[in-house]
Amino acid sequence: MAIFGREIIGNNVVDRTGAVLGSLVDLSFDLNTGVISELLVQVEATVDAAALPFENTGATVHIPGTAVARIAENIHLNV
Repeated sequence: MAIFGREIIGNNVVDRTGAVLGSLVDLSFDLNTGVISELLVQVEATVDAAALPFENTGATVHIPGTAVARIAENIHLNV
């Protein structure tokens, strides 16, 4: 099943325990492979972006595509 980027923008991003980190605001793809290379996630107000193991710009974290476990109703990370 194909998923288009616009279909998942705004979806919740959750860690491996199911805790919501924030919502997806943008994503990048490797144009050669079609694989997601990076997610941009606006973290919840209760989440300290600087405490996460990802690069951040204010309340937006840059999550590498390798951290994505699966995409369903939520975007599940393997971390």
